Amino acid sequence: MHHTDIILGFAAKLVPLVKDGSKTLTYRLGDKYSFLKSGDTILVEDSSTNQPFAEIEVTSVSRTTFLDLPLDGKGHETYESKEKQRKEFEKMYKRPVADDETVIVIAFRVVTLLT
Repeated sequence: MHHTDIILGFAAKLVPLVKDGSKTLTYRLGDKYSFLKSGDTILVEDSSTNQPFAEIEVTSVSRTTFLDLPLDGKGHETYESKEKQRKEFEKMYKRPVADDETVIVIAFRVVTLLT
């Protein structure tokens, strides 16, 4: 399904990694994106400018907890420790992150670059 109303934001430093295909996995706290299914297409934007830069196709969606989230998922930036991973998430979400929080893991591929 093509979701024209859904836009995933990426930090400016991650935009080049999505564009060049080295970032193919994103972690999202909570259930907000749990409805996504393999084959869905959505837009992605640079969160610093709110400008869409690509259309992606979801290749898989899974659910885990923050505690069980890997530090070195293939297609995702790596973290040196769970503490550093937690600090990065807390910086992005601007709140504390608990071990038992749901994390939606979205694998994707770029279909079209817009910029």
